[in-house]
Amino acid sequence: MQMNDPATAREEWRRYWATVLAATVGMSFYTVLTYSLSTFMGPLEQEFGWSRTALSSGLTIFAAISMLGGPFVGAVVDRYGTRRIVIAGMALSGCTFAAFSLIDGSMVQWIALYVIYGVFALAIKSTVWSAGISSVFTRGRSFALAVMLSGVAIGQTFAPIAANRLITAFGWREAYIWLGLGWAGLALALLIPFYFDARARKARQTGAGKSSATLTLPGLTVRQALRDSRVLRIAGANLMMSMVGSGVSVHLVRIVSENGIAMDDAVNIAATAGIAGLVGKLGVGWLLDRVEGSLIPFSGFAVGALGHFLLIGLFAGSVPLLLGAMCIGFASGAGLQISTYLISRYAGLRNFGAIFGTISSMMMAGTAIGPLFAGFVHDVTGSYNLLEIIAAPVMLVCATLFIGLGPYPSFADPDGSKARP
Repeated sequence: MQMNDPATAREEWRRYWATVLAATVGMSFYTVLTYSLSTFMGPLEQEFGWSRTALSSGLTIFAAISMLGGPFVGAVVDRYGTRRIVIAGMALSGCTFAAFSLIDGSMVQWIALYVIYGVFALAIKSTVWSAGISSVFTRGRSFALAVMLSGVAIGQTFAPIAANRLITAFGWREAYIWLGLGWAGLALALLIPFYFDARARKARQTGAGKSSATLTLPGLTVRQALRDSRVLRIAGANLMMSMVGSGVSVHLVRIVSENGIAMDDAVNIAATAGIAGLVGKLGVGWLLDRVEGSLIPFSGFAVGALGHFLLIGLFAGSVPLLLGAMCIGFASGAGLQISTYLISRYAGLRNFGAIFGTISSMMMAGTAIGPLFAGFVHDVTGSYNLLEIIAAPVMLVCATLFIGLGPYPSFADPDGSKARP
């Protein structure tokens, strides 16, 4: 820690809260494309006659670009910092989102826009925001990351509502423009004056003539991280969690309804997973800043195993299904928070972007496979019980991978004179 660094989490928040706020709004815009699509499907299907499969193809492209580009953008972040990247990425992503209003019925145009958007959105994915927040927070890093990642819940909650109201009032073309320029514009209005990561802050302190790229943060090299058993265990847990978690989450309404619950009630039960996910992020984020050890990471993932067990259908009534959905949502929110924070601690910040970007790409691969596997299990067996029977022990294995990681290492600053977590 440098002499002028904040000594407590409260002091960090007093100094950097505006950066967290800007990053949270920026993170929320990253999710708008995904969570608003279902609202746009009806108008687009009616106007162009496209199938649901064709309309969903864009998200597959988006996920593939995010998966392949994750390590690359992480390496760029490690070299240049995040401020210029997120500002440029937000402006370009917002304009591209608005450009969906120009669709004329060509599927080639639809796919091309998703490719362009997917490339620009690499600059505003969670890896980038996590690197920026981690670079300025030490004592309160976990909770700061939790607040930033809560932007996902904001997008999940408000994107479909905003899209529906805009479509009803102005039509789908204007809705794309308002969401793209309005939401991204709000993010830019916060990012430009308030968002400064460690490199940008050093550049301001040393003068405009100094390059912010000269700041080197402490931590492992990529090669060292690939040989570090703690990093590999965290990565493995995330890959497995993303596969079973995404499969169950996408099919959650059907899983609940096929256990004898009316569809409206099944939708309401599934919705509680999102609320529990937000609680998981913030609750675990607050605890990890105060308690070091395996208990919280183990418990965060083990709760998911309990949730999958409750969804098998061994217990009658809606209460076990409600508790199961909430446990799965909690584990999903807590899992990403735990892993982001622990990587920043065990791998350090020197190559956080490249290291966590690679893990994030692995998670995207699991997210792509999970729903397909869930659908396959249902098609073959006629129910989701086998899926949950598999998912429960998988999540328990994920939890055990966090046992015995050991104390957080201290990394020497680049000049070798100090040590930082």
